[in-house]
Amino acid sequence: MRMRASSNSLGNSKRLPFATAALTMTLAVVTAGCAMNETGQRTGTGAAIGALGGAVLGTSRESAAIGAAIGAAGGYIYDQHNKREDAQSENEQLRQENERLRLEAENQRLKEEAGQ
Repeated sequence: MRMRASSNSLGNSKRLPFATAALTMTLAVVTAGCAMNETGQRTGTGAAIGALGGAVLGTSRESAAIGAAIGAAGGYIYDQHNKREDAQSENEQLRQENERLRLEAENQRLKEEAGQ
């Protein structure tokens, strides 16, 4: 009975370095995030969250690395999705402005023709 309690506590103590490493990585990404562009920040944040999740939920050293890779991919995909939405929104605003200017020019032309 004593042997099992000892092996369980050993298993829990093995998880602690992984969680500590993931937390350290998360803090490093957050601190360094100020110098990164948006893509780097979102990818890094995804990697940190994935590493932390992998370290907490996983049972091997590879779990944190796999979690980081999946999180980085997720952060990158999220970043690209947001950029696409921003570009579409900006394009729509430009289309509306272009149409407004076209109508103004057409009205001006019609006024000039009517005045002649």
